[in-house]
Amino acid sequence: PPRSPACHLLCLGFSAHPAPPVVAGLAGGRLGGAADAFATRLPFLALVVDDSVTALQGALGDDHGTLVNLGTGSFFIRRDGRGLTHHGGWGYVLGDEGSAAWLGRLALTMLTEIEDGRRAEFAEDPLRKVLLEASPPHPVLFAADSGAENFASLAPLIFNRDTPMAVALQRHVEGAVRSGLAAIKHPGGTPWVLTGGLGAALADRLDGQLTAGLRPPAGSALDGALAMARALP
Repeated sequence: PPRSPACHLLCLGFSAHPAPPVVAGLAGGRLGGAADAFATRLPFLALVVDDSVTALQGALGDDHGTLVNLGTGSFFIRRDGRGLTHHGGWGYVLGDEGSAAWLGRLALTMLTEIEDGRRAEFAEDPLRKVLLEASPPHPVLFAADSGAENFASLAPLIFNRDTPMAVALQRHVEGAVRSGLAAIKHPGGTPWVLTGGLGAALADRLDGQLTAGLRPPAGSALDGALAMARALP
C-alpha cells in the first residue's frame, strides 16, 4: 500500500522527533531516486517531490483539475480520482512540447525548411529575417551551440508578431496544449490553469473551446509547498 509522507520520511532514515515540516519541490524529482537522494542530503526533515506537484497544489489547491506550465520547459499535471498524473517535463531535447525552448527549436527547423524551398509561403515573411538575425551565423550553427535558454529566447520574437509565419508557429503551441490536455484525459470545460511566461502569452490566443474551464492560478509553487507542509502530520 502507498506509504504516508511521515512513513516515507522515516524509511529514509529520519528521526520521528517533531520538527518544523518542510516540503520542497525539486526540478527533475520524477527521475528514479532523485527526490529521495536529495532529501537525504538535507540537514533537516523534508518531504521532497517533483516541482510540478507543488506548482499544482499552489495553482489549484485541493481541487481536481489540470495544470499546464509553459515556460522555458513545460509539463502537464492533473489531479482527479486517479490521483496525480504527470505528462512531460523531460527537457527540450526529448520533449517539453509547447514550451518556449520547443517553440524556438521548431522555428529554427522552419527556417531550414524555407531555405530548402519546402515552406515557400514564408520565404518573404518578416519574421524569417528577424529569426535569422537572432540565430547567427546560421540556424544550424546557432542550434549546435545552444541550450534551452537560447532556443527559448526566440519565443518572444514569435509571440510579439502576427505575420503568417508567426501565427503558424503560435498555432503549433496551441496544438501542443490541446494534445497534452487530451493525453492527460482532461475533461473539456473542467478547471485547468495555464502558467509560465509562454503560457501567459498564449492565453489570449486560445479559442473559446480551450478557454472553457480556464482559470487563474490560486497561488504559486511556493504557496503549494507551504500548504503541503501544513498538511503533514
